[in-house]
Amino acid sequence: MAIQASTFIVAGKSNKNQIHFFNLDKKFEEHVHEITQELWPGTTHPKWYEYFLAAWRGVLERLPNETSSPKGMNLLLYGTIPAASGVSSSSALVCAAALTTIAIQTGKSFEVFSKAELAEMTAKTERYVGVEGGGMDQAVECLAERGIALRIDFHPLKWTPVTLPSNALFAVLHCGKTMNKGTTSHYNQRVVECRIAAQIMAKQSGAKNWQEVRTLRDLARLLGNLTPVQMTAEVEKRLTKPTDQAYSREEILQVLETNEEDFIEHSLNNKTRELQEFWLKKRALHVYSEAARVFQFEEACKQGNVVELGKLMNGSHKSCRDLFECSCPELDETVEKCLKAGCLGARLTGAGWGGCVVALLDKSHKEDIEKHLNVLFWSEPSQGIEITFNAQNN
Repeated sequence: MAIQASTFIVAGKSNKNQIHFFNLDKKFEEHVHEITQELWPGTTHPKWYEYFLAAWRGVLERLPNETSSPKGMNLLLYGTIPAASGVSSSSALVCAAALTTIAIQTGKSFEVFSKAELAEMTAKTERYVGVEGGGMDQAVECLAERGIALRIDFHPLKWTPVTLPSNALFAVLHCGKTMNKGTTSHYNQRVVECRIAAQIMAKQSGAKNWQEVRTLRDLARLLGNLTPVQMTAEVEKRLTKPTDQAYSREEILQVLETNEEDFIEHSLNNKTRELQEFWLKKRALHVYSEAARVFQFEEACKQGNVVELGKLMNGSHKSCRDLFECSCPELDETVEKCLKAGCLGARLTGAGWGGCVVALLDKSHKEDIEKHLNVLFWSEPSQGIEITFNAQNN
């Protein structure tokens, strides 16, 4: 669900061949990007304004004839989303940047790209800052409507409105540690471990085109559109190593019957080219069990069962901690504090390794619980991305 905290961009055309960045938060330095014939090439260690440039490049590449005539811009940015905290500050900036670029280049907004097209495009443009994300953040930021949550499916992108129980309230708490997923390989490593697990299982099933399998969802479709629960059984059957044992690079090459060059091309990404160990079974078990919890969560919402919602959130955090290994002591301690204070459930949110915990509680218990917790903000489902033009359409 979308939160009330936001990223704001005030933008205007410039007669200079540059993008001039200003931020009201002075810890984010002013910057001038000179527009040249060659589009910004991307980076793996992004500065704050380069998230904007990632979206800017992505939009220009998709607008006919626009790459040859990008317009200058003056930009003032401000955000109320805590940075590097797992609540999508970077994705919010990328989405806002894409819509800003469309508006400056064309004088239009969602007539050029629908909100769904904007969501899919911005998910891909984050690759220019070295993050191979899945697109959930961008989808909800673009598609959310006030008062409802969304169940999001991919390939193709689909979304289903979900009404939360009327007594459900979410508290977001910061664990005290920050983590910028764009500056480490942690997140990308999990992506490739899931990919390799899917490719090995595809190979074992007799698929000749295992290189085309990119996700565990692709694998489930390949095996006959199996459910997440059925796929969990497949993981247990096909990945025979215990969860506490990694696969070596050499073992994977042998199983896939491939060479180093093809392995790098079809399985890895820029931040994982040198990895030698891969934790495949536990990553795949996490993804499929988490997918099953999504459907169970939706069903519990239909039944108005907030207690069950809390149990599912607790199971989710345990899986993030033990199988996906994207938690940290600070996050675990914050989850425990929430549960001891009387919350029904709590889990890390975002990529992990720092940032925020989201906790579920019954609204009627809010006053008692907030006495024991340092809540960063309370949240209910909010509106997604919006744009306003001034009278001169500049």
